[in-house]
Amino acid sequence: MKLLNTIIAAVVALLIILFAVSNLEPVVVTLWPLPYQLPLQLYAVILLAALVGFIGGIVGAWLAGSDRRRETRRLRRQVRDLEQSLARHQMNAGEENR
Repeated sequence: MKLLNTIIAAVVALLIILFAVSNLEPVVVTLWPLPYQLPLQLYAVILLAALVGFIGGIVGAWLAGSDRRRETRRLRRQVRDLEQSLARHQMNAGEENR
C-alpha cells in the first residue's frame, strides 16, 4: 500500500510539473477592490485557485460533519457509562451469589 501511495504521489507530482512547464505565460492579477496588481505566471494562478477551492471544500466538509461528530461523542459517552454500569451490576451480582 505504501508503494502504491508513493507511485500515485510521483505521478501527480509529475503531472503538476508538466502543467507548470506548459503554462509559463505571465498574467496580471488585479486584487479588486484593492489597488494592487500581481504579475504571476498562469500556472501559479490556476494552482492557487485550486488550492483555495480545496481548502474551502475541506472547511465546508468539516463544518457539515459537526453534527455527526457531536453525536459520535455523545454515543461514546453513553457506551462508556453503560459499560461502567454493566461492570458494577456484574460485580454486585457476583457478590450476591457468594
